[in-house]
Amino acid sequence: MPDPSVRFKGTYREEGWRRCGQMSAADGLRFTPWPHERFPGWSLPALEAAKCVAKQDEAAYARLHLRLYEAFFGESQDIADPAVVAALVAEAGADMDRFRLDLEAGLGRQAVGADYEAAVAEHGVRAIPTVIVLETGRVFEGLAPADAYRAAVEDALA
Repeated sequence: MPDPSVRFKGTYREEGWRRCGQMSAADGLRFTPWPHERFPGWSLPALEAAKCVAKQDEAAYARLHLRLYEAFFGESQDIADPAVVAALVAEAGADMDRFRLDLEAGLGRQAVGADYEAAVAEHGVRAIPTVIVLETGRVFEGLAPADAYRAAVEDALA
């Protein structure tokens, strides 16, 4: 369960968002500092929703995936709130009846758990975010400069 005492202002989270905003501004990405008193302590509802939508439609999943990032980082929407997440799922064009059934059956949580276990067991992931470029074995933990990602992609394509 999320920790209701998690805060944003004056924490490493606020500093991280500031740095991400500076690094990504040239790419047209927006990081809006979190304006609310309480900060979501987890993203499990969003992750579960994404897994449920991915089971039904790849295009809706792609829309939802991007929309969850925009909602959280750009619009300060609480993606730990199931009602907020459900609205984003509907906006992505998912079949809401099927979404609710899959979510209530625990399919999303099972899939998220399986991904977590595989990340730890197969790749040694121990931080969020972690990006692994499978073709080269390069691993990025936490915030990394865009140039480092570009170089890793170029190496992977070479």
